[in-house]
Amino acid sequence: MFITPSASLKILLVLILNVCFIHSGHAQKTKSDKSQKKVRIDDAKPGYYDDKVVDYTNRKYDEEIRTIILHSSASELEPPIINLGGSETLILRFDDLSEDVREMNYTFEHCSHDWKSSELQLMDFQEGFNSDIIANYQFSFNTVRNYTNYRLEFPNDRIRFTRSGNYIIKIYANNDPEDIMFVARFMIVEPRAIIDPTVRNSSVVSERDRRQEIDINVNLGNVPTTNPFGDIELVVLQNFRWDNAKRGVKPSFVKDNTLIYDYQNELTFDGGNEFRFFDAKSVRYRSEHVSEVKLEPDGYHIYLTPQKSRAYSQYMFQRDINGRLLVKNDDMQDAHLESDYVQVHFTMPVDAMLGNGNVFIFGQLSNWSLNKDFRMNYNAEDKAYEKTILLKQGYYNYMYLWQYVNNEVGETALTEGNHSQTENEYLILVYFKDQSFFSDRLIGFKKFSTLAN
Repeated sequence: MFITPSASLKILLVLILNVCFIHSGHAQKTKSDKSQKKVRIDDAKPGYYDDKVVDYTNRKYDEEIRTIILHSSASELEPPIINLGGSETLILRFDDLSEDVREMNYTFEHCSHDWKSSELQLMDFQEGFNSDIIANYQFSFNTVRNYTNYRLEFPNDRIRFTRSGNYIIKIYANNDPEDIMFVARFMIVEPRAIIDPTVRNSSVVSERDRRQEIDINVNLGNVPTTNPFGDIELVVLQNFRWDNAKRGVKPSFVKDNTLIYDYQNELTFDGGNEFRFFDAKSVRYRSEHVSEVKLEPDGYHIYLTPQKSRAYSQYMFQRDINGRLLVKNDDMQDAHLESDYVQVHFTMPVDAMLGNGNVFIFGQLSNWSLNKDFRMNYNAEDKAYEKTILLKQGYYNYMYLWQYVNNEVGETALTEGNHSQTENEYLILVYFKDQSFFSDRLIGFKKFSTLAN
């Protein structure tokens, strides 16, 4: 069959148009799919985002992940801080409540003293693999609600750190770095500076009964700096709270090789109150601060005894674990695998809403953050702030924090009261902005209790 030149040209044009149409349709579909991935889904799952942008805070991105615990191998009650090249390690545990078993992977990122990316490459701060799989996981048993418990210990024989400083560990699923489950902060310290703190009642007379003042001496030893006012950064935490941390404070003066921080206001904290607590180690009986335990079709429910605001209550000392939690079970042998997840009902009676803000349940149970999932709702009929949270059996410390709208800091004045006698735990971190290392080195760390002062 003979095809004329004009017919050939028509056939060619038709083919070109078809290809362009198909390509255009594919491009539009791809663009539409990508735009859909950026849609916020917090109406369906409060506190979670589809795009999962890392913001370098202690943050959970998947609602099925629960009970994230990161601590030093020295003790479950020790913060996630270890010495560079030391014998201690960090231990991470968490649960996945999803029905399917997911492969969990992890990687690390080095951060500046103010928790931004230090822009270092992996080879600049670690040895071994860039990322790895969490091979140690087990399934729960003897529980109403099934889950998978993951455990990771690091540094290990596959990944080791070569620099001090702030770090985050990123946990992601199924070998997809964009499918982030959660991010957790930890620190590696090279102990070169000697820190000598003192705590006392505020120097301001009108605040003496409710605030605590921290005075600090930092001996830099042989740290190579000629500009301590610019090269040294001090951070002070109260009970491992990042929301009210003191940053950016410069020495009041320098004597020989010692930086002296002696101020009236710059390093002063509200005293707060001793942490509230409840014991959920058993579902067979009512323990302290538990008014009722019920087995419903969706599992166990624990109703805590309603506790009012302590804003105007007289101070009373009681020992606590400063906001931490301990996974424990009085009825089973393996607490991490045999402890059930229970619905815990919190109630804080108050005659009217406290003002233009929100009440949060705060502590290690909230991942040390003012988390949307722990924001209480005001019930006008019952005249109380209420919240129900799914938690693993154990022993819990917590407090109620008030946060004004457009304010990042949680406050205790309206919910817990402030007392200068309160036992608080302070963490002091000293960073050296080393230009030769292009990073902030953590050269000093001190943890102390006001009781031991």
